[in-house]
Amino acid sequence: MKPAILALLSILLLSSCSTTGKMAGVRPGMSKAEVVTAAGDPDGYQKSGDYEALFYVDRKAARSWFGSSYRDVVDYSIILKDDHVVEFGPGRTHQREGEVPFVRVPMR
Repeated sequence: MKPAILALLSILLLSSCSTTGKMAGVRPGMSKAEVVTAAGDPDGYQKSGDYEALFYVDRKAARSWFGSSYRDVVDYSIILKDDHVVEFGPGRTHQREGEVPFVRVPMR
């Protein structure tokens, strides 16, 4: 029973980390204008047919327990179809051939 509870808590913790910072206000179905209002101007952009991909780099400065500072960098991608969010989250988006021209590749 303890491993199951630990696994569930780990999943909840990791999923809560995926929409922090710039992505905290982004939701499925939002328009591109709403995304830009919530997350700011994208750091990158691609378009293919009815699909668009917006790229964001979220940089956070933090301090470690040992007194040194470091920079935490996370890439986020937002895929829109007909000006509305269909997918978003951490990772990069790659263009491909086919009906859906973009695929989001989560971070490892």
